[in-house]
Amino acid sequence: MNIINVSEFYYILHRKSPIMAREKVHVLIQFGMTVIDVRHDDVLWTRAAEIKTQGGLSLADAFAMATAMVTNSSLVVGSDKEFNDRGVPIIRIRDS
Repeated sequence: MNIINVSEFYYILHRKSPIMAREKVHVLIQFGMTVIDVRHDDVLWTRAAEIKTQGGLSLADAFAMATAMVTNSSLVVGSDKEFNDRGVPIIRIRDS
């Protein structure tokens, strides 16, 4: 997970409970989640920008997709249909 998406996850939870937000991020890291710095190389941020130009995704979602592409990983999403048919394996955690 890249740092932009960790930040998004954190702020969504922080609105409900700052304590819960810290705890959930800590748990993810304890379970082995790697936080990828978007400055790691030019490939990640340029791929995200290229995805964003195709339309239909927020910049954070474009970074999530680019991270999955660059790391050869599946993208974990809710029921979001905007991720369909974009060339990345999808794991859905919520039905539409």
